[in-house]
Amino acid sequence: MRVHLRIVVTRAEHQSEGLAAAFARAGAAVELLPLLEVVPAADPRPLEQAAAELFIYDWVVFTSSNAVEAFLPLAGSLPPPLRIAAVGPATAEALRASGIEPHLIPGKADAEGLAAELAPQVAGKRVLLPQAADARPALLAGLTSAGAAAVAVVAYDKRLPPEAPGRAAELFATSPLGWVTFTSPRIVRHFAELFGADWERRRGELRAASIGPVTSAELRRLGVEPAAEARQPSDEEMVAAVARAEEKQGT
Repeated sequence: MRVHLRIVVTRAEHQSEGLAAAFARAGAAVELLPLLEVVPAADPRPLEQAAAELFIYDWVVFTSSNAVEAFLPLAGSLPPPLRIAAVGPATAEALRASGIEPHLIPGKADAEGLAAELAPQVAGKRVLLPQAADARPALLAGLTSAGAAAVAVVAYDKRLPPEAPGRAAELFATSPLGWVTFTSPRIVRHFAELFGADWERRRGELRAASIGPVTSAELRRLGVEPAAEARQPSDEEMVAAVARAEEKQGT
């Protein structure tokens, strides 16, 4: 990777440290532009009820560290028969930070991979999915098709931080967009919204680094072909993906 290559990291402020540090270690000049702010669910009652009735479930399935952080304080101690699934390494680490070792982490860290590995174990079981307000329906549909009595509840919502437009103007008003990281479809949409009617003109300046296929699909929907896509959803692989793209461009 070229030394001092500028990378704009768009993760939520409380989750950006690891990715920013990984790019900095690789020699990049890192700029932060948080494009997500995690906020409580508009109606907290379904989540509170699910936490109070945890004893009726056989599995709880977490698809993000945000869901872990929203749900566990309400649940308190988890009843021993309950089994826990995490969509990937970051979510598993959030559980371990609370002293909980997941029973299942899929090899493919996305909703489809999680549904596929859970399917043989959840037929006839009650499964709770604490999720984001805008969670994709793939996991719920996959578990229901496998014969689970799956219940999804909104654990948290996300919004564009109010300071984001001003920060974006600082970063991009007089320079090309260049390399920007994208770690969720919602971040992709928020980034495009920052430019309003000017998006069609500015998107050609973007070199998008995507964390995986779902995020890449959202970039393409908005007219951007990712310049780099991580092979696994990790900080180190995001850096490696950008390094590969830079090396390819230089050859």
